[in-house]
Amino acid sequence: MFKVSILALALAVTGCGKKDEGGGGGGGGGAPKAVKLPKLGLTIDVPGESRVDDAIMGEGNMINGSATGAMQVEIPKEAQTLDAAKEDAKMYTPTNQKEETLADGWALSFENKGSMGTNYWVTVYRTIDGKNYKCWATLPDGKKAANVLAACKTLKKG
Repeated sequence: MFKVSILALALAVTGCGKKDEGGGGGGGGGAPKAVKLPKLGLTIDVPGESRVDDAIMGEGNMINGSATGAMQVEIPKEAQTLDAAKEDAKMYTPTNQKEETLADGWALSFENKGSMGTNYWVTVYRTIDGKNYKCWATLPDGKKAANVLAACKTLKKG
């Protein structure tokens, strides 16, 4: 619930990024482009037009994109396992839960029904050059959530 409130605030404050120059909006966006995350020294491949700002909370960057909505990449305060993330997700009564083990971390996504409809949750936890990173979003659009999941898997030094 707290994450949803933060992202809603971020969308209201930032205006949800630049207009999608790739046409169509609605989660499309064309081929992903490398976007620098200056607070983290990383890059991420994001489809469509996007804007990078400082994270609302914590150390990291928020990305507002036409094809991703608002997503955040941050340095987590503590390491988290996939099992712990699945346990945390139980409070949201998840459906369509999917998990994936990555070479350097894990990914977890699920849906839940809220008062405003279906929410799509994405969390990707990566270890890059010995540092932990959390890439996440909670969105009302399944296509954008799929784009966030794909983008989070592209995080790299740079």
